Amino acid sequence: MALKRAAKIRKGIAASDKNSKRKRMLNALVKKNRLLTTINNIAIAIGRPLHFEELLNTAQEEILKLLNLKKSIIYLVNNNKLWALTYRGLSEEFVRQVKTINIGEGPAGKAVNSRKIVIIEDIYSTPCEIINRTKINGVKGCIFIPLKSKERVMGVLALCLEKPSPLIKEINLLESISNHLGTLIENTLLFKEKEQAYEDIKAIQDRLVQMETLTAIGKLTAGLAHEIATPLNIISGRAEYLLSELGETDIRSENLKVIISQIERITDLVKRLLTLASGEKAKVEDISINHVIRDILSFMERKIINSGINIETFLADNLPFVKINQHRLQQVFINIISNSLDATQRGGKISLRTYLIREDAKPDIIPSQHCSFICIEISDTGCGIEEKYLNKIFDPFFTTKKSGEGTGLGLAITKNIIEEYGGDIEVKSAVGKGATFIIRLPAKE
Repeated sequence: MALKRAAKIRKGIAASDKNSKRKRMLNALVKKNRLLTTINNIAIAIGRPLHFEELLNTAQEEILKLLNLKKSIIYLVNNNKLWALTYRGLSEEFVRQVKTINIGEGPAGKAVNSRKIVIIEDIYSTPCEIINRTKINGVKGCIFIPLKSKERVMGVLALCLEKPSPLIKEINLLESISNHLGTLIENTLLFKEKEQAYEDIKAIQDRLVQMETLTAIGKLTAGLAHEIATPLNIISGRAEYLLSELGETDIRSENLKVIISQIERITDLVKRLLTLASGEKAKVEDISINHVIRDILSFMERKIINSGINIETFLADNLPFVKINQHRLQQVFINIISNSLDATQRGGKISLRTYLIREDAKPDIIPSQHCSFICIEISDTGCGIEEKYLNKIFDPFFTTKKSGEGTGLGLAITKNIIEEYGGDIEVKSAVGKGATFIIRLPAKE
């Protein structure tokens, strides 16, 4: 009887072991199936026409579903820092506090430097870059997963654990997902770089077309300038002689004045065309922006007084110099101030402001760089510019003035001069609310 009972027990143990083995195999298959499903869903998302952030959000949702978690952040590696790009289950206020993390000795930094998953089971006993800055209610631990593509770490996926997770013991299953995400990030960034390169090439092509056009105009006007100058001088000389003969009281004098003024306008147009298309190098020197502005306002004093428009200046002290040709810079201010005078009614106001700015490049996957600029703002209370014209006002021959009142070359010349010396210009305006021209020129370091 004892032998039979022992045999029966051994048989029961063997059956139990067999069932346990089957159960373990079944659990392993279920986990593998869940992993494959997650990877498949991420791959499907990659194939859809989604934005970069949408793809990462979709990937996060699939991973959180797989691990039965609720909170996560994806960081991108850039310039020895981690930049939070997308997040799930966390408040915007919290993410704002951990938007940027230096890659140091903390677990997130270790995940990047070691290229291995780092697990923090107790955030209150182990220093953690995220939790040290602020607290997340209910979070007990964190997992930092490096997102790798080949030999490069593209980012880090930070998972917040609200309770001890059995997946911590089998964390290797996340390696496949992290590699997929790393490849996704690298491919997307490469695509964005190619798009940007295409836009840059297109902009250069457009610039070359414009330069070819201006060169053709320059050759044409240079050839015609002397031919036009001689008859214009004759007509102007005869008109001035007749004006002196008739005297101011003769009614025909007004017609002669119109002839003389229109000849002056044609002469000025030819000069502007030559200036715009000229490839001649001008002398560059260290220039004080404030000094040039004061000189121009003094030069234009009579025109300003006659216009009945008030000029205000707010010129910052101790500004560094800019390297530029003084005569060309004067032309820039004359063109913009003259336009403001034309657009502003008597009793209106024009403000000129200068200041120094130190600008950082946006951390959108591009390493931060610093540059100092002298900023000049010229604002008026005039009629303003319609929105549909804002991207056209710097085009040659485009003007919003009435026929005969403008050539459409002043702002084109202005933009050409500013860009020649490494600066840029933009305009902000709305109909009835005046206009503000903002010029930035590199400050001499």
